[in-house]
Amino acid sequence: MKITKDTLTKDPRTSDCYSTTILSGQQKINISLNLDEIALDEMIALGNSFLEDFENKEKKATDEIVSAFYENYNENWADEENGYPVLSAEEFRQKLTITTVDFYAKNLIDVIYNEDGMFGNHYLIAQSYDGENFDDSTMFG
Repeated sequence: MKITKDTLTKDPRTSDCYSTTILSGQQKINISLNLDEIALDEMIALGNSFLEDFENKEKKATDEIVSAFYENYNENWADEENGYPVLSAEEFRQKLTITTVDFYAKNLIDVIYNEDGMFGNHYLIAQSYDGENFDDSTMFG
């Protein structure tokens, strides 16, 4: 997994966004580089640094999502009658799939998850403000 200029596609709707797709196992993950006062080469380097340590970063991001949403799911969204049983933390984690990693500015990274319908098909987003740790999250959609 490596981002190169050759693998990037420029977003025609904006002057400063590039994207590509990588494979992690059998999973396709969309990568978006949003240049905001940062050169493309520097953003590619940041993206590749993240991907070189992907397993560790994925664990940190997923840990944040589990911490933020696991109890909420079991208390407010679980619905046995409609196929959404109460889950263990590990079962909850297994339902999460990374769909997109967005890089903004120098150290702002969003890791976006599909939640397998647990929250009505909203996206769960783990957010890093230092490029290393994921200390915040949100639900979108």
